[in-house]
Amino acid sequence: MEQTQRDPRISRRTVIGSIAGTLAAGMAGVRASSGQSATPVPDHGASAADLDAFIAQAVERYDVPGAAVAVVHNGAPVLIRGYGVREVGTSTPVDADTIFQLASNTKPMTAFTLATLVDDGLIGWDTPIIDVLPELELMDSYATRYLTLRDVLAHRSGLPAFTGDLLGTLGYDRAEMLYRLRFVAPGSSFREVAAYSNLGYFIAGEVIDRLTGARWEEAMRGRLFEPVDMIRSGPAIGELADDNAALPHAEIDGEMVVVERDLHGVHGAAGSAYSTANDLARWMQMLLDQGAVDGRQVVKPERVEEMFAPSMVSEISFTETPPISDESGFSYGLGWGTFHTRGYTVLEKGGALAGVRTVVNLVPELGYGIAVVANRNLTFLPEAVRAFALEALLGTDDSGTQEEIASAEAAINAVFAAPPPEGDAIPVTVPLDALTGAYENELYGRVVVWYDAGTLQLEAGPAGWPATLKHLSRDTYLLDWGSVTSIPEPTTFVLGPDGIAVGFENDSLGRFNRVQA
Repeated sequence: MEQTQRDPRISRRTVIGSIAGTLAAGMAGVRASSGQSATPVPDHGASAADLDAFIAQAVERYDVPGAAVAVVHNGAPVLIRGYGVREVGTSTPVDADTIFQLASNTKPMTAFTLATLVDDGLIGWDTPIIDVLPELELMDSYATRYLTLRDVLAHRSGLPAFTGDLLGTLGYDRAEMLYRLRFVAPGSSFREVAAYSNLGYFIAGEVIDRLTGARWEEAMRGRLFEPVDMIRSGPAIGELADDNAALPHAEIDGEMVVVERDLHGVHGAAGSAYSTANDLARWMQMLLDQGAVDGRQVVKPERVEEMFAPSMVSEISFTETPPISDESGFSYGLGWGTFHTRGYTVLEKGGALAGVRTVVNLVPELGYGIAVVANRNLTFLPEAVRAFALEALLGTDDSGTQEEIASAEAAINAVFAAPPPEGDAIPVTVPLDALTGAYENELYGRVVVWYDAGTLQLEAGPAGWPATLKHLSRDTYLLDWGSVTSIPEPTTFVLGPDGIAVGFENDSLGRFNRVQA
C-alpha cells in the first residue's frame, strides 16, 4: 500500500469483477485499441498473455469490480487493458480508456508540474517556500523560514502524518487552509523523520498557483497532460463529466455498493487527478524516457533524476507487501518512493481513497513500468499484480509472495471490519443537554453538538459536516463520520464543576473548548 501511513482513511470492500478491455501491441503513441494481440515482453518478464491470465484471476480472487493495468517495457506497450465493470450490478466494461481517480498517484504529477517550473527558473527545489508564499506560517518558526519544495514533496516537513486532511471536507477554502497551517502542531522536528502529509502537497499546489498566476489544476493540465498527450486525464475528478468512468465501491454490511467519491477538493494536489490505462502508459514511458515524449523534451532529464533521487529515508509500514520489506528499504524522493530489490532501484507510488486503489512502479534501469488502478476500497489487487510482474521481470520466483499479500489484505480488513469497542456499561453521568452546544478548536474551527431522538449529533466546519456520537461509557462517545474511510473514534467530554461540558477531546482532532453559540 502507500508507503508509511498511506491514506489510512480507507475501509472494507467486496464485489465481483468480470473481464473486458483491449490488449496493447503496436506503439501508436503507447495507446491501446480494440482487437490487438498479446506480444511478449522484450528481453525479460512475463508475456502479455501470462500477465493477462494472472490479472484476470487476481481480479476474481480479490473480488474487485473493475481494474485497469498498463505495462510498458523498452519503449513499447506490453499490456494495456481493462478488467471487470465500472459499476457493480451492471455490464459496463472497464477498458483501456476508462477513467479512474488516481488518489495519491496525483502527487508525482504535482511534483512533475513543479519540475517544469524549476526548468523555467521560477523556483528551485531548495528555495524557501516563504519567498513565494510570504503569508505561510507553520507552528515551528524555523520550519516556516526554511521549508522548501524538497521538504514537502519528500514528507520531511515535520507536519504530522495525515493531520489536517479533514479541513477540506469541513468546507474551508484554500486561503483559510493556508492560514490554519499555523495551528498544526509538529509531529517531529523539521527534517527529522518522514511523515506522510497531504498538507505538504496542498502547500505545493499553492506554490504552483502563485508562480503561474493560475490554479495549479490549469498548470498541471498545460504542463503535463497536454504536452504528454494524456487526452483523457485531468487534475480534478470533481470536474469529470464522462460516462466511461469507474465508480468507487466499498462493502457495507456485506454488500458491495457504490460509495461517494472523495473529490479531495482543496487537497487536490495530493489526490484529485484522474487518468486511464492508456494515458498512464504514456506517463510512465515519458518518465522512463527522461522527460521526453514523441521526440520532444517536456522536462529536462536532470529534473526527472532529481524527482527520482531519495531525499528522506522512511520506516517500512505494516501495510507494505513484497517486494517492499525491511531488506528493500524505502525512501521518499520528490513525489515518488524508492526501494531496492535484486540489485535494481524501483520507483513506487501508491494511492488510496474511498473506493479507489492505485499503484505505479518504474524500474528505470530496465525501461519498465507498471500501473494498476482498481475501483474497490482498500484492495491489495494492485500489490498482487505488481509483485507478479516484478518477480517475472527480475527473475525471482517466490511462491509465498501472493499468499503473503492476500494475508496482509485480510489483516487490514480485520482491522477495519472490527466492531467499535464495547462500553463498560457505565451510564451517562449527565443529561444530554449538558453536552450540547458550540465548541471550537484552533485548527478545525467550530462544531455544534445537539441531540435528536436521544442520539447526540455533531456538525463541523463551514460545511456543517455531520457526524453521530454514540454512547460508549460514562462521558465517552464514539465519533462516527459515517464514511467508509473512517473508523468511529472515542471522544470524551470534559465536565465542569456544574456538570456542564466545558470541552471534549479526541485523539485525532485534539481538544475542543466550549464557546458561546
